[in-house]
Amino acid sequence: MSTAPSRKRGPYQRSLERREQIVLAVVDLVDELGHDGVTTAQVAARSGSSEPTVLYHYPTKDHLLVAALERMDDLEAEILVDNGDDAMLDYEPLRANADATVALSDNRLRLFVVLKGQAATPGHPAGAYFVRRTERSMEIFARLIAGRQKAGLAHPGLDPRDTARQVIALWEGLTFMRLTDPAFDVGQSLIDGIRRLTGENWMRALAALNDPTNGI
Repeated sequence: MSTAPSRKRGPYQRSLERREQIVLAVVDLVDELGHDGVTTAQVAARSGSSEPTVLYHYPTKDHLLVAALERMDDLEAEILVDNGDDAMLDYEPLRANADATVALSDNRLRLFVVLKGQAATPGHPAGAYFVRRTERSMEIFARLIAGRQKAGLAHPGLDPRDTARQVIALWEGLTFMRLTDPAFDVGQSLIDGIRRLTGENWMRALAALNDPTNGI
């Protein structure tokens, strides 16, 4: 009876696995210690690697933290996006996502805020990450805001992409404020802000005025 040859892991696969182990170790250490407390020596010990191996894959601590932030994006909840032709921004999944975000450990939120600020420094590894992240978010929000325009729930004169940029800035600003003022409702503040940015209240009032059944 013949047996199939066993598959051996090539160097590329082993490298991917090692990088994953290192990044997950950083995520754990950020949760436990905060980003300031993470060292390459700790990452090496937690991931079962040597410190030179860690630095081979990620040359600086900043590279490690950016990689951890990218991995956190994969691990955390994402906005539920309807890809249909009539897709539009739905407040319920948006609020659920906002609530899930603020329920994260403060250490993860601080990492996001700190790296967002450092991304403005030319050549910082967080720069490319936030460019990609923002562009992806703008594409999603612009399409969903356009869906609300088609449904008569957002002002038709708005540029969906410009409005998407404002929505992202609002969400990230509220995330920062959550760290210094945990008492307010981030999800509700986000939804209220989107209603104002998109002119939803005005559109609803206009629809009410044009509805002959209202007797106005």
